[in-house]
Amino acid sequence: MYCSGFAQDLDNMLKTLHNGGLKMMGIEYFLSDFDCFCKENFAYDSILTMEIAEKWIQNTASESKAHMWRRVNAMRHLGRYQLSLGKEAYITSHTIRRPRAEEPRLFSDEQLVEFFEKVDTQTKPTKTFPYNDVVFPVMLRLIYCCGLRSSEACNLKVEDIDFTLGALDIYRSKNLRDRRVFMSDDILGLCQRFHYYYSGIIPDRMYFFQPSQTRECYISAEVTIVFDKLLKRTSFCNTAGKKFTEHGLRHLFAVQNIRKCAECGEDFSNWVQYLSRYMGHKNIQFTKHYLHITSQSFPVYSEKLNLLGEGIGVLHVED
Repeated sequence: MYCSGFAQDLDNMLKTLHNGGLKMMGIEYFLSDFDCFCKENFAYDSILTMEIAEKWIQNTASESKAHMWRRVNAMRHLGRYQLSLGKEAYITSHTIRRPRAEEPRLFSDEQLVEFFEKVDTQTKPTKTFPYNDVVFPVMLRLIYCCGLRSSEACNLKVEDIDFTLGALDIYRSKNLRDRRVFMSDDILGLCQRFHYYYSGIIPDRMYFFQPSQTRECYISAEVTIVFDKLLKRTSFCNTAGKKFTEHGLRHLFAVQNIRKCAECGEDFSNWVQYLSRYMGHKNIQFTKHYLHITSQSFPVYSEKLNLLGEGIGVLHVED
């Protein structure tokens, strides 16, 4: 597979990583590029030095910080692997910070109503996904009403839903976190009716939103495609600004909850703790950042939200 002086270590390292359960998505591309670079420029070297690592890391025309981070990460893996073999390998100390993402764009109340009207009336089945028109009015409402990530909705199994308690069990989501999410009476009733009807179409299915008899579950990219097609049918699809996304429904859930907190005068310190656990955030500071987003999206609440957020440090909202 590899042909430079690093060939054996690259091959063995990759096997070790995979055997350890790490998928290491895309690292093969970077290791192959490194192997070719070394074959041409360091043909007689087999131990990673600072010169070799740093020259290869910088040997790219890409200005993407994510791309640069992957190059650095590939060299760190190789350096650590060779150190574990007793070789005096170099480990790069590069720190690549990803650029801060723009604030998410959220539906206004009127836009949300129009969007779900399009979901209900213009979701089209396809040959591959013959039940899109049945699934997406429920799936997208569940994402919005429970603040789910689209991947969490896609991976939701029938056995993960407790219709008696009105709860969803979300397993091994982002950062491998598990949580229980309780549904409102309205969304619970919607899910019960969907389950009863859809079980007649696909009996004994494993996934709650199984797309067809031959496909077990959707993936997030497929949800994005349907969302974008529906968005194009709205009257506001071409308005200036950052693109609306299905993940924005999750952000909107958080913002609407903070609006409710401000309106009701609830104790925010308790409210935000519950909201953070409900949404499965790794750090409560991510949840607190929604104070800023809510204030920007709904200026009428700015004064109340500023009082709620006094003295609170925040991190940028999750992507």
